[in-house]
Amino acid sequence: MTPTRTLREPLERLYREFDYGARVGRDALQFPLRYADPRDREIVALLTACLAYGRVDLFGRELDGALRAMGASPFRFVIDFELARDARAFDGFRYRFNRPPDLVAFCVAAREILLRHGSLEKCFTAGDPDGRGPIGPALERFARAFLEADLRLVFPRGRRSRGYRHLFPLPSAGGPCKRLHLFLRWMVRREPPDFGLWTAISPARLLIPVDTHVENISRAIGLTRRRSRNWRMAEEITGRLAAIDPADPVKYDFALCHKRMSGDCLDRRDATVCAPCGFKPVCRHWKGGVRRATAGT
Repeated sequence: MTPTRTLREPLERLYREFDYGARVGRDALQFPLRYADPRDREIVALLTACLAYGRVDLFGRELDGALRAMGASPFRFVIDFELARDARAFDGFRYRFNRPPDLVAFCVAAREILLRHGSLEKCFTAGDPDGRGPIGPALERFARAFLEADLRLVFPRGRRSRGYRHLFPLPSAGGPCKRLHLFLRWMVRREPPDFGLWTAISPARLLIPVDTHVENISRAIGLTRRRSRNWRMAEEITGRLAAIDPADPVKYDFALCHKRMSGDCLDRRDATVCAPCGFKPVCRHWKGGVRRATAGT
């Protein structure tokens, strides 16, 4: 893999010079940023992250409708949620695996958790008593709080729908848990574009949210050699980034993801697109000449 010393300068330059404002409007982050009240922002951030599989413009249309149904204060909507009165609020919601009962179950579970703990942050930290060590066990307990909530009135047969289970992947299953790591990045990091409402968790403990964009660019610049997008890949990439900034290793995530998403990285050699890229000296598509770059595509 690429030596850390050669990755430091291009990564730091990308982080410093990236135009975050130009890309926030094309990122799922835009939805929680609509809300000034931290309580609203917290609940909208979780719902947004849970639904953030696929393109923002696709799930965003459905999320917009759900947020309209929740009114001016999504927190107040959830805390006052009554199944008999509000179960039809999300009628018409359709996004890939998810259907209206999944959002109803989200509200029922979130209400139960908020009434018990006061906030989602306190729910998370209740399962993270020492506040140190790997984030996985605490994230597992947080996801299970939603999966194990009393949802018998939503799912009468006693089995959570596939769509609802998809909202809360478990670290113990070995997947990358990209959407839950994305939620944590938003809530924990103190620097823009994230909003850092959760102060009890150190950014140093976070793992990078690995989607297809981060996976491809990480492999191209030598942050990972793994072929499977899973929890171990997230750990490996984060470990390499932590060697550069141990206090805030996932700070590079937004810029790396959007560099690939915007078309500034094509995951192949392109003389025009690649010309200004600071990663050329470490990119596998530019190492060893044309033959090697072509073989690596």
